[in-house]
Amino acid sequence: MAMQLSKQQQQYLGAGAVLFVVFIGVYVKFFWLPIAQAKAEATAKIEEIEAKIAKAKQQAARLERLQAEIASLNERAAEAEKRLPKTKSVPDILLTLSALAQKNRVVIQSFAPGPMKSQTYFIELQYPLSVRGSYHNIGRFLAALSLEERIFNISNVNYPSADGVGDMTVTFFLLSYQYKG
Repeated sequence: MAMQLSKQQQQYLGAGAVLFVVFIGVYVKFFWLPIAQAKAEATAKIEEIEAKIAKAKQQAARLERLQAEIASLNERAAEAEKRLPKTKSVPDILLTLSALAQKNRVVIQSFAPGPMKSQTYFIELQYPLSVRGSYHNIGRFLAALSLEERIFNISNVNYPSADGVGDMTVTFFLLSYQYKG
């Protein structure tokens, strides 16, 4: 049994359907779409922030390793600078020579700045030096110079011809190096 609607009821039903469609359209346009768009923007921002957090965590993990590497490199640089200083530092050379001379029982008779030779990465500084002592003490003095932390080299060693008894005077060039950088 089909129910028969009057013309007025059909008009109310049609108007209600139109109002329902208009209400749905208004709801979608003014409520659903803005909220969905805001949600999509918020989701995109969250993903972007999470990516930044992940990147920051990776960088933080690298930070400790980089700090340890920097500390190691600074130690190596300080060690290298002790061996090859950036300055001429003649007083330091004199202190080293005096301490080694006293320890090895030799007397420094003369010490003077000599010529400088510029190389690619360093400057070679020559100091004519004359020391007096026994043959073995002078040998220990020269060996001690070669074992110093700072890089020293010795050239043009002149031993006098002697019988090996008593003190002798030996002249040579002490070579020291200065970093050019």
